[in-house]
Amino acid sequence: MPTKAELGQRLRIARFERNLTLKEVAKRCGMSATHISEVERGKTSPTIGALQRIAGALGENPSYFVQDDDLPKIQVTRASERVKFYATDENGRPITTEVLSRGIPGGFVQVLRHTMPTGESLKIPSMVGEVVTYCLSGMVRQTAEDQAHVLREGDTVQLRLDKGLTVENIGDDESAVIAVLAAPNLFRI
Repeated sequence: MPTKAELGQRLRIARFERNLTLKEVAKRCGMSATHISEVERGKTSPTIGALQRIAGALGENPSYFVQDDDLPKIQVTRASERVKFYATDENGRPITTEVLSRGIPGGFVQVLRHTMPTGESLKIPSMVGEVVTYCLSGMVRQTAEDQAHVLREGDTVQLRLDKGLTVENIGDDESAVIAVLAAPNLFRI
């Protein structure tokens, strides 16, 4: 059985993964946001009924939050197991993202590699968290908080994602960046 703190952390992560506020969960389950916050912080244990209501509001089975299995604390991603996913920019050009680390349950860090053709731009919506971007090759411009920063091979920038981020390949060649995302909402792989 997980401790109060572990149970609370699992609930909080599930809420973050669904982009829900305490007030939204409270409204869905008919409980106070204050009580849910105390449960998430490990200050109090929920009753079975309260856990069922909170889990229902999160769209999860209550057993997930109380299972005895330890959630893995180490995640190895072999090169052959890396997942790629594709999107397009505003002009329909492909954006390739390779997941270098999947993250661990309850963790807040994920490493991604973006490969961008010339002229491509990628918009990341506002979210809680921050990102460190390392330019592997090419030249990219990152714009956040109404500030633009040009990165060339070997340059790094770290910023908060409160207002989102735009990344553009402004060089003459394909560019590649490594992005280290630290956020309660990681990409589900």
